[in-house]
Amino acid sequence: MTPAIQNAVDALTPAAQSISSENLTFATSADASLRVMKAVDNPDLSMDDLARIVTAEPLLSAKVVRMANSVALNPMGRTITDIKQAIIRVGVAPIRSLAMALTLDQLRHSQRLTGCRQLTNRLWERSVHVAALAYVVARRLSPLPADEAMLAGIVHDLGRFYLLGIAADEHPELLRDQRALVAALDELDPLVGPRLLAALKLPESTMTAVVGRHRFGGSLPPQTLADVLFLACWLAPSANPFEDAEAREQARAQESAALGLDRQTIDDFVAASGDEIYSIALALEA
Repeated sequence: MTPAIQNAVDALTPAAQSISSENLTFATSADASLRVMKAVDNPDLSMDDLARIVTAEPLLSAKVVRMANSVALNPMGRTITDIKQAIIRVGVAPIRSLAMALTLDQLRHSQRLTGCRQLTNRLWERSVHVAALAYVVARRLSPLPADEAMLAGIVHDLGRFYLLGIAADEHPELLRDQRALVAALDELDPLVGPRLLAALKLPESTMTAVVGRHRFGGSLPPQTLADVLFLACWLAPSANPFEDAEAREQARAQESAALGLDRQTIDDFVAASGDEIYSIALALEA
């Protein structure tokens, strides 16, 4: 580890270690989305109540309607514009993913992250791609819940987002060497990611998938949400703006052989599911 990376790790570690539900420092603009996430977890919440909560957040309403009319959920092309009907078509669980997607989008556009905009944009784009891929992989290739897979995809890099905000607010000097900062985020992700998801009180299954996403169980169809997330991360573009695209592709080819994955089968799946993947990504991103 270089001195610059070690310096970044040392600077950010206290913030990573002190994460709790009482001291999260998300942007104020994200508060509405986080409230929606908590509301969805209420088992006594009625569909009418949820519709009112979603309607109160226009950007979230737009995402819900867009997802309800996506190719994945509306193959017959019957357009929905009513929020309550859109929620019925989408389902309650995906609202959590849409709210978290809105939170991340608001974070990346905040003034505090201006100094590392390229990196936050890449993290955002990857989160959206991974979430869409995880949803479709779970839905098409496994009996696992696609809604949970999508949420795991959206939050799998949340720790890096969070630490970027800390760096921008408290250690702006770290932004001057973003290669070292990226390496430090990679080093701290196993610590900060689980702590952050626990502080947000996300489902245990989501946390397990995110923590286990670096190891593949070795079989298709995927047997766990962690396996689904592994495949989605493997297929998605890199989040690191400094990584060489050709080198990454060569590494993926080697990983495919080592893991016993049939790359042609995977490529055929992505090609056949392209419209679905794109429509989910668009609903999350818009």
